[in-house]
Amino acid sequence: MEAERRRELTALMIRFADGDRSAFERLFDGLWPVLLAFTTRALPSRADAEDTAQQAILKVFSRSVDFDRERDALSWALTITAYEVMTVRKQRQRRREADGVELGSVQDPAPTQEEQLVADDLRAALRAVVGELPARDQAALALSTRHLMSR
Repeated sequence: MEAERRRELTALMIRFADGDRSAFERLFDGLWPVLLAFTTRALPSRADAEDTAQQAILKVFSRSVDFDRERDALSWALTITAYEVMTVRKQRQRRREADGVELGSVQDPAPTQEEQLVADDLRAALRAVVGELPARDQAALALSTRHLMSR
């Protein structure tokens, strides 16, 4: 996404956070395709991707008053979305463990090959969607995903 469009999204987010509900539709129209593209690349199931994007955009709008006006709205929304993706992945992993692993079994602290592939997929999805964000925002996203993946 070009810099001018990102600035426009940030201005719309500020207006929305200030209570201007007329900014909602344009803000939604700008964020939704990007968040859905991100979740679609990051999750194997289209249904999970759509549900996760919906949950993320709900959080973006419900937490708009917390938006830091000095930051880029797209990177803020993508950080929230990355957290939602990781939550879904952790839930799916827990379901698999509950279905097939004995309680009390010892887990290898090193990531499995599947976990490494999932982490690589998430990084690739972030790179594809984030594009050319300012270095500060790229670093913030990298830190947030590293933190989430270490849980």
